[in-house]
Amino acid sequence: IDQEILPSPTFDPARSTEEFTFCLSEIGEVVFLPSLFDRLRTEAPNARIRCLSLAPKDLLEALREGKVDSVLGYFPDLDAPNIYQQRLFSHDLVCLIRSDHRITNSQLSIEDFCSLEHLQVKDGSRSQEMYEAYLADRGIERNIVLQMSHYMSMAAIIEGSDLVVVLPRTVANLYARHSAVRLIEPPVEIPPYSLKHHWHARNQKDPRHMWFRSQV
Repeated sequence: IDQEILPSPTFDPARSTEEFTFCLSEIGEVVFLPSLFDRLRTEAPNARIRCLSLAPKDLLEALREGKVDSVLGYFPDLDAPNIYQQRLFSHDLVCLIRSDHRITNSQLSIEDFCSLEHLQVKDGSRSQEMYEAYLADRGIERNIVLQMSHYMSMAAIIEGSDLVVVLPRTVANLYARHSAVRLIEPPVEIPPYSLKHHWHARNQKDPRHMWFRSQV
């Protein structure tokens, strides 16, 4: 019956003109989207790609209602029974300071970490919340003098000041290649966190979505 009466639909990426819609954090757009876009354009040149940024509280509803095909990133709340997930890789956090900063060590001391003025990127991500809770549990307080909502102008501010910022290592490596900034390890080891691919159960056996997951 499956093979002759009810054959499964097929998906031809080379001929597809469909739209792939997925959610990424700002960090994901900076680090992961360029490679994913290149891959999709190579394999499905006529497909359309739409990348959204939604608040964590809206992601589950978006998946359930079919507004998005996938969610990529650190979203620990997406644990409903009808949501599939696949671990992609892990991130860890690191500090960033200007290249000629007076601190020359490879790791910050807890004294320097607490005494330095901090730039905080509060982009609404769950990884940021995890990090803030981790410091609070250990009674570590920072002197935050500048708070921003995006990473776009962060490197320019860091390279022109004595501020320090905590951010994912992949983003820090990206800025270190193009700006006068350098990485320095935080004073306390912060546990890495897993980035995952999330999708709704309705898409589990859909050929189009199975192909998309393989590209991710």
